[in-house]
Amino acid sequence: MPNLALSSLELPALRLALRVADLGSVAAAAREQDLLPATATAAIRRLEGHLKVKLFARSSRALRTTPEGEQFLGRVREALLLLDHGVGELHAPMTQVRGVLRLGVPTDLGTQVIRPLLDEFLQRHPLIQLDVLIGDRVADLSREPVDAAIRYGEPAQADQIVRHLADNTAILVASPDYLRRAGTPLSVADLASHEGIALRLAGRSGLVWKLLDHGSPVEIRPRIRRVADNGLMTRLWAIDGHGIALKSRLDVAADRAAGRLVQVLPKVESAPYPLVLALAQGTHLSARMRVLGDFLKARLT
Repeated sequence: MPNLALSSLELPALRLALRVADLGSVAAAAREQDLLPATATAAIRRLEGHLKVKLFARSSRALRTTPEGEQFLGRVREALLLLDHGVGELHAPMTQVRGVLRLGVPTDLGTQVIRPLLDEFLQRHPLIQLDVLIGDRVADLSREPVDAAIRYGEPAQADQIVRHLADNTAILVASPDYLRRAGTPLSVADLASHEGIALRLAGRSGLVWKLLDHGSPVEIRPRIRRVADNGLMTRLWAIDGHGIALKSRLDVAADRAAGRLVQVLPKVESAPYPLVLALAQGTHLSARMRVLGDFLKARLT
């Protein structure tokens, strides 16, 4: 039999020949594929001419596959199954919730809030494999080994694709033990005499807190003795009673509910800013990213 590449043959003709072999009839295969019998017969003869091999033995009563045709069509069937499987895998990310999900998350929010949600997400979607990059450094998604990142605030890049997950503000919190020792501030001016815990991010020192007092902008300069570039560290310092921290409302929701932290000056908070799912180029089309965004939004809203 000639050594011909599958790519040099017409796939429709090969698929037609397989159906002819399965059904034992050119006419039946033609009807199935909405072809005229004469058109199907011509296609089979062109294929046989190209191969220089008879695939079918014809008689007045029946059509059967020749030994050469049976061997060849068996190989064609295997090849087309592999081809169909490859095409299915190519498009699976667009339609199936499966594959590796590489996600960047902030340290404090990730360990406190996002981690249990991701556990639930994995239970719902057993074909997902999760790879989490934890850190508070805001970096260019194109340079990070992630498909998406959960971040606070609007992205710096104008063309960045994001999904809004929740509204958020930053609030002042301290432990009950610290407030018993140092007293509870009653006004913004009182904060100048308190110890502050600062978060340093993206080039911002965190030493000046720009907030809204009853809706009016204020700048607060507490006595900062502890600074970290890690949100988890600043939250734990606050829980341990080392001062007043400016924290994301979402990050400290569980601590406030458990009484570990208390909100200080409830009318003083940051301007609103969102929690978003920032998507790397091209990943917004995948089913796993779409379903993750829907899931997180429903849980965090």
